[in-house]
Amino acid sequence: MRDDWSPTFVTKLQAREIRRCYMVEMDNGITPVVRMTDIDIDLTIGDDTFVHSPGFTVTKFSVANGGRPAGLDFTLPFDDIGPLYSDHIKRGVWRGASITVWLVADYDDPSVREILIDGFVGKTGFTDRLAGQIEIITKADALADIILPTIQPECGYKFGGPQCGVNLTPYTVTAVIATKTDNSKFTITVSNPDALDFTHGGVEMTSGACAGAKDDVMLWVPGTSVVKMVTGFPLDIEVGDTLTIHAGCPLTRDGCISFNNINRYPGQDHTPGELLGGN
Repeated sequence: MRDDWSPTFVTKLQAREIRRCYMVEMDNGITPVVRMTDIDIDLTIGDDTFVHSPGFTVTKFSVANGGRPAGLDFTLPFDDIGPLYSDHIKRGVWRGASITVWLVADYDDPSVREILIDGFVGKTGFTDRLAGQIEIITKADALADIILPTIQPECGYKFGGPQCGVNLTPYTVTAVIATKTDNSKFTITVSNPDALDFTHGGVEMTSGACAGAKDDVMLWVPGTSVVKMVTGFPLDIEVGDTLTIHAGCPLTRDGCISFNNINRYPGQDHTPGELLGGN
């Protein structure tokens, strides 16, 4: 047993009659939150209902201490009925979604539960009508990766992120999709009094099938108001859908100066190699 599990949970788990079950919650920020349980009845905790699903099963789990992630083998159902739809798996709607799996010690009291896995969806794949894969990355897995900063002339921070520190609110405006080429290229009607450059910026859809979805801007063409996205949106966008779009940064020293943020600039553009033209 894990030493951080509550005494109440452990007592119920050690009861002579096995009454445990599992719960899973997935949230992609676009479609409704999916909540399922492997027991043959719906379970409710507060305002959240976990729907019984024969397709959600946990076959094995292991628990480790010392910062090492737990191991968990489970299957999730997806079909044309839902709540996980095959078409959404194909389109990548669930990539990056948060996912939590709980162990419930007694299904008559589902509020007494402990988290087994807390992470997010990595890659998704679809092989045929009945089979596919969802890769789960736990937060412990992510923390186990050692990422070292590299010496480079440009900034390696995400614009507006914690390391960058720029407040994006003054550089964010609302817009409406005017024409659509596909889910990654469209034009917008936007009030842009400050002549913001949206290249390398970001879009969040605020209405339509993709409301809540976010993506990065690869290119903004101010003359024609064309927006080209990096990956495109997983569900179909339509003319008239609304969005917010914020300015981007070229990740250069001049860009950092333009946002009055030069004190945080991490680029190494004044190293001897750069001053000598790379020789």
